[in-house]
Amino acid sequence: MIQPEELKKNEPLVWSTGSGTDVWELFCAAIRGDLETVKRLVCKDPSIVRCHHAYRTPLYFAVRENQIDVATFLLEHGTDPLGLAVNDSLLDITRDRGYAEMGKVLEAKLASLHGASPRGEAVAGAIRERNLAKVRDLLDADPELVHAGDARSNQPIHWAVMTRQIDLIDELLARGGNINARRQDGARPIHLSNGDYHYRGWRDVPEDTANTPEAVLAHLIARGAYVDICTAAHLGNLERVRELLEADPSLADRVSDYNSYYLGCGSPLKNAAAKGHIEIVKLLLNRGANPNLPEEGIAPRGHALYSAVAGGHFEIAKLLLEHGADPSAAVESSADCLSRAISRADQKMIDLLASYSAARSVEILAYYGDVRTAAAVFAANPALADDPYALENAAGQGHEPFIRLLLRYQPDLAKRIAVGVRSQGPQAPAQTRELAQLLFQHGMNPSWPDWLGITPLHRFAQRDDLENAAIFIDHGADVHARDEDICSTPLAWAAKFGNMQMVELLLGRGAKPNLPDDPPWATPLAWATRRGHVKIVELLKQNAAR
Repeated sequence: MIQPEELKKNEPLVWSTGSGTDVWELFCAAIRGDLETVKRLVCKDPSIVRCHHAYRTPLYFAVRENQIDVATFLLEHGTDPLGLAVNDSLLDITRDRGYAEMGKVLEAKLASLHGASPRGEAVAGAIRERNLAKVRDLLDADPELVHAGDARSNQPIHWAVMTRQIDLIDELLARGGNINARRQDGARPIHLSNGDYHYRGWRDVPEDTANTPEAVLAHLIARGAYVDICTAAHLGNLERVRELLEADPSLADRVSDYNSYYLGCGSPLKNAAAKGHIEIVKLLLNRGANPNLPEEGIAPRGHALYSAVAGGHFEIAKLLLEHGADPSAAVESSADCLSRAISRADQKMIDLLASYSAARSVEILAYYGDVRTAAAVFAANPALADDPYALENAAGQGHEPFIRLLLRYQPDLAKRIAVGVRSQGPQAPAQTRELAQLLFQHGMNPSWPDWLGITPLHRFAQRDDLENAAIFIDHGADVHARDEDICSTPLAWAAKFGNMQMVELLLGRGAKPNLPDDPPWATPLAWATRRGHVKIVELLKQNAAR
């Protein structure tokens, strides 16, 4: 692995628990199976078991390298076996690599702690298909399935809520379903009326579904679902918020167990601010709510002001700023307060935030192509132009003037990137061939790897991006580069993800289907076979793959 810059600093990380150097040491110890070092770091900072970088966790590395003792220790100390994952779940990794014992460890922990297992998958699938007859047949055959979690610990009641099937909710309750059933991540049905991160209401629920999230939520409450303080806050139920605070004053400044982007989770202040309930906001502030209360991994400087700005609630935003809210607070993958106001063309809000010295980072300026602001920023402090991530953002969004501005201050900046892959996760390739050529002219390396050895050609192979793959190969991209994530070449990535045209392109450009150091499970043929891509299997065999 290549140590990322963020993990070279003995400083608290912004988007993760732990300090940079400790997280790196923990990752390396998990890979080596160095249990004593893992124990020492967890003893020093118990929250470090939840650390991550680019969506990789200590548990991921332990599982990847089949370090059973380390994985067991992490699972016993609160690491999340279902949370962050890239392309493959932890169980997928064990199956792909033949780690039978590690797979059993994970399955036992998931089943014992969260009720997550393949047993609940059939019912979950039938609910998503909206096949009530099939659901009934399954539950009639095995009544206990009403409490069975699927692979992500969703019970049937969770899926009935996420898919907005009110009649099915009632039937499941009649069969003994728990209206307050808790998932592994802390979510209860009342939190899921608009879906979750994996199954999003706006994206995955059929457009012709009559029931709205509001109707489902109201039905759950009518059926007796427990109304927690975050739910009460976004519903504007002032009396319920008061009642809960009287019983437990600490609720005013506490993040819920379910920590996500959706209403009903996070802090009560965020929920009230998001829906414009100023009296509840005032009450919570008076009871000690901190506008900058961190939401781990999502909003490290608080979520309340961002939510107020996103909803256009000027008076609430003003009140929060008066109580010390960070005017530049960012939300993961969602920019910051000022960007949100700008996207809404809310000039009054923009002026308010600016009066409290709100500013956008160079990376965000680059993403939005705000070259005028950046020009002034760099004129005042030229060192801020030394930002490879900003160059990647500008290129990925097609902002040529911003790219040229950065290169004017930092002519060699392109030598430290390869658009299409970056250390913090997948990044879009350059928007046009001309932008890619510009970056190559300034020294961009077509085989520049991220911290896990993943190159742009790997990403293009995954996405079936034939045009950019050809451009990068024309400029010398290594068609046999092997990453450290799945130990595979770009051809193997294309085979894994079922991209026939990319397989054809890479073979035509000289990619070999077999290399002497191929792990047996990571060859192009092995991936295509396991993933069931029959036509790719045939093509690879025609090219002497084994």
